[in-house]
Amino acid sequence: MDNSILIIDDDPIFLDSLSFFLSMANYSPTIARSVQDGLETLQQKIFDLVILDICLPDGSGLQVLSAIQKHHPQTLSIILTGYPEVDTVCAALREGAFDFLIKPVMPPHLEHVVALAMEHKRIRENQEMMRNRLEAVFRSVDDAIVALDENWRIIQGNDTAFQLLGLSPCSGKSLPEQAPWLFAEVEPLLMQARAESNGNRAMSVLTLNEEGVRKILSCTASLFHDPVQNSPGVILVVRDESRLALLDVGTHSRQGWNGLVGSSRPMQEVYELIERLADVDSTVLITGETGTGKELVARALHNTSSRRHHPFVAVNCAALPSGLLESELFGHTRGAFTNAVRHKIGRFKLADGGTIFLDEIGDLSLEMQVKLLRVLQEQVFEPLGDNNPVRIDVRVITATHRHLREAVREGHFREDLYYRLKVVEMRLPPLRDHKTDLPQLIDHFLTKFNARLKRSIKGVSEEVLAAFMEYSWPGNVRELEHILEHAMVLAQQSILVWSNLPSEFRADVQSAQPPRIPANAASEPSVKDGCLAEKRPDREAILQALALSRWQVQLTAQRLGISRSTLWRRMKEMGLHQPDEN
Repeated sequence: MDNSILIIDDDPIFLDSLSFFLSMANYSPTIARSVQDGLETLQQKIFDLVILDICLPDGSGLQVLSAIQKHHPQTLSIILTGYPEVDTVCAALREGAFDFLIKPVMPPHLEHVVALAMEHKRIRENQEMMRNRLEAVFRSVDDAIVALDENWRIIQGNDTAFQLLGLSPCSGKSLPEQAPWLFAEVEPLLMQARAESNGNRAMSVLTLNEEGVRKILSCTASLFHDPVQNSPGVILVVRDESRLALLDVGTHSRQGWNGLVGSSRPMQEVYELIERLADVDSTVLITGETGTGKELVARALHNTSSRRHHPFVAVNCAALPSGLLESELFGHTRGAFTNAVRHKIGRFKLADGGTIFLDEIGDLSLEMQVKLLRVLQEQVFEPLGDNNPVRIDVRVITATHRHLREAVREGHFREDLYYRLKVVEMRLPPLRDHKTDLPQLIDHFLTKFNARLKRSIKGVSEEVLAAFMEYSWPGNVRELEHILEHAMVLAQQSILVWSNLPSEFRADVQSAQPPRIPANAASEPSVKDGCLAEKRPDREAILQALALSRWQVQLTAQRLGISRSTLWRRMKEMGLHQPDEN
């Protein structure tokens, strides 16, 4: 907008004075003295505003006003007349005049009206620009977007909505009438969005089967105010996730695949190996430290194999003494030993057609190792008290945290069984080797425990996450799970903080912290009595470190290179109070 104004009037004195006055006010005035002159000028240039007299030598200013509305609808008009008549005023306003002024009009008053007209034009153009942009976005996005009024009638929808959901843009019908199948699925979501007066969105995922084709739709609904009906409405956004879901089957980059969580390179290698071994009946030996998720991997091997429709049976070989373990694995007949009062089916028979997982295989006695070797070689066993062999079709997956090769050298594990078990070995990475998965693991366990404990914990503080990232995790994922469960039981706020963590964990983290040199310490450490004395940072250094660490005491102490207790003592001496962690 260049502030261009066309003045159409036959009074030369008024034209000169108004033209001068508008020029001084940074407008660009152009003069015309008749209807014909004005129309010709309008053909040569588009103006922001036209100021015209009704009574002109060769006709009425209403002719010019009509031409403006027809050919230049974005141009505003201000009508002037020395002889106001009701019919004339009404006609001018019907033709879209911005204002109607009666002569004589003082230049300051006219300038005020001109400023209002220019501001009105600017706002209208900005609104039009935003509307065009929003319509362009509305038309181009791949998500289906549907605006619904308070009675679920469709106010507006984009092309994707009509293609994906089969809606008709001009039917005037409500969503329940046009797509009852969709409304039945999203009605709870829409009602939830309507109840969210604070503007929060409601989200859900739908799984539909249409003519044998499986569709996965993610839906989001949010409240908005319908200015036309002056009532609340709901915006429904539907995205077709079917293709992404199919891709995800191949990559498994998302967390939660078969209970396994993590997208780091070490975990991706685990997923890839599971896929390669899924339909191979060879025995698999899963090794790794305690708490790395060996049983989860065994279940994933079973669930992705052709045996997934048959049983998965897990046995902890370290949980039972040898005599009971033999009965547990192979079963027994009535009277086979004292207290054997009824026939018992063993775990191998229960797993027939499926998979048996023998955890802590390194704890088997040498006698049980011989019996297991026969089962692996011949797929045959004999229940206790029964000489009739039982044939089975079972895939065997074993796991241990022990170094079986060393046990073989020491004579505690049979070499032939070791090689029979280790047809393929899967070594699971310890958590310290894939700490980048910690945020995903934390989210996974928070979701799990929120459901179990009926809590609504949203996450962990930066201090807690920093401690988790620096900790070595000797207990691996299982240790993380137990720590988070402990913290969630104690937490009184929506974010888990340092004080919620088990005291043993906090002590281990603090004892393992290497000394740090603060960036802004007041002085270097000094030597007293042959020992390195702890720093005593001044108030400014402490305040700066607290600000950088968002008043998280553990991180602040690390920045300053002092202990947590020393920092608390210095803060108390200086009268510094930690803000409420809530």
